[in-house]
Formats: sequence, structure tokens, C-alpha cells
Amino acid sequence: MQHKLSKTFVPGIILSTIVLSLVTAKVVATEVIATKDNTADVITINSTNKAPLFDGRCDKDEWNSAIKFELPANTFVYLMHDKHSLYVCAKGKAEDYAVIDIYVEHAKTGYLHKLHASAQLGERVFNGKEWSKPDRWNLKDWSGFWVPYAGRVEAEDGLKPNFLKGTHREMQILRKKFPGDTWNMMISVSGVNDGENSTSFSYPENAVDTDSSTWAKFSFSKLSSAK
Repeated sequence: MQHKLSKTFVPGIILSTIVLSLVTAKVVATEVIATKDNTADVITINSTNKAPLFDGRCDKDEWNSAIKFELPANTFVYLMHDKHSLYVCAKGKAEDYAVIDIYVEHAKTGYLHKLHASAQLGERVFNGKEWSKPDRWNLKDWSGFWVPYAGRVEAEDGLKPNFLKGTHREMQILRKKFPGDTWNMMISVSGVNDGENSTSFSYPENAVDTDSSTWAKFSFSKLSSAK
């Protein structure tokens, strides 16, 4: 099964020029291919019996049950859930930052929430007219593994902060934060090296951050009884 991703700019840590174009990606899984409901265009998220350790790595066995989105430029996004949480991880290459933004529509309020993980963690809310200012580090029912600080480097205009490349960006969102067993979401990954440029990818194709009708619906599968 194939899905398309569009490239779009997502503010994060300072990166080089963003290249905009349309690209193609596949939704696969380590064991189970991502499925769609027969009655609606819904992607089912697999369940897990083991919460992952937030250590900046999503290529370990604990992510085996996740559905996996294969993006261009050797980039991947993993999603899985348990009774209490949705777990997301973005995996790039050794030269990538893998900054991630998860957009979720609140089914009751209609507000759009943007959960951002780069060198900082923060949340913004779109009320139908404008995005709120970033609420950094005041996390409400979610958390993540941010891009680690790696000291300072010399630049033409003085010392600048340096951030560690190659780690994976993990995020945990408590399911009580958003009502229902089906969430309308958009996923963006930026800070991905694609040749000489830093690029970002968004799912689904032609998704717009302020228009939830262009997003994709994800449902939580039934919990596995396996230990």
C-alpha cells in the first residue's frame, strides 16, 4: 500500500534551505502491513504490550509491533499504542536531526494541536483563525525526546549552539488528551538531509496544517492479549 507525502516547511532548529516538492512514501510495518477500515479511509495503528524507552532510538525490538511509514531520503516514522498512550518515533540518517511535528484535531473543540519536538518541546493550538504562541516545556499530557544539545561551534558571527545529529525523535501522547479511538492527524518530519539541502516531509499528500480536512484518520487497534 502506498501513500504520498508532500514536502513542507516546519519551524524547528536552524537548518539549511528547505527544498519543496512532492514525493512518494510507503506505509509498511515490521510485522503487519498498515490496514484501512472497510467503511472509511482509516489507517489502523498496531498495539503494543511494552512501552518503549525514550532513548533516541526507534530501531530496537520494542518498536517491532509499530506500523512503519517509509519516507524518501531513508527516513521512517513509527506509530504504535497501548491502553494509555500513542507512541511515535521519527528515524533519519546519521546526518539528520529528524525534527517531528504531530498535528491532532480535537474532536470536541475542533481546535488543531501541533506537538513539536526539536531542540525544544512545545505545543501550539489553532483556533480556526490563528496559531497560538508556542507553549514551550509546559507539556500537557505528552512528552518527547528532543534533539540533544552538543555544545557550541565557531561561526562567522561568533559561537553558535550545536545540536547532535543522528538521534531519533520519540514522542508519547496520552490518549486522554484527545477524545475517541480515531484521531485525525498530520505528521511532519524536518531536518532531513537530501543531498546538499535540509528537507521536510509531511503526511498525507497535500496536507495543510490549518485544514484538518486534508489530514488522515488513524484508529487505535484492539489491544493484544499476548504477554
